[in-house]
Amino acid sequence: MLARFKRLATAAAVTASALAVPLVGAGSAHADSQDGCGYPYVCIYAGTSVTGPIVAEFKDYTSYYQSTNHGPGFAVVNTRNQDTVWIRSTYGGTTMYSCLSNAGSVYNSMGSIGTITGIMISSNTSC
Repeated sequence: MLARFKRLATAAAVTASALAVPLVGAGSAHADSQDGCGYPYVCIYAGTSVTGPIVAEFKDYTSYYQSTNHGPGFAVVNTRNQDTVWIRSTYGGTTMYSCLSNAGSVYNSMGSIGTITGIMISSNTSC
């Protein structure tokens, strides 16, 4: 009886460890997204936080600002691993330029009360 119990316990431990491997691996697939914005996109959200709906997504490198018009109030997230993103926005008649670092940085997102008027994805690895 004791031998049978040991075999069942061993079989249960092997099964449990085999099931745990896919669950651990599944977490890494989500690592390239942030706040609902999937890799390799730069997402614009309605409102000044990422709790609003995504209203625009960009993923192409350009040497110019891609025109967009969202606001007043917007949030932006950069999920790209190596690339920086330049944001052109206006507030009170003043045009401002901001740079978001790549996804590995804590500076890869921002919120503003202004209106976003353009976005440019750059292959530069730092701002």
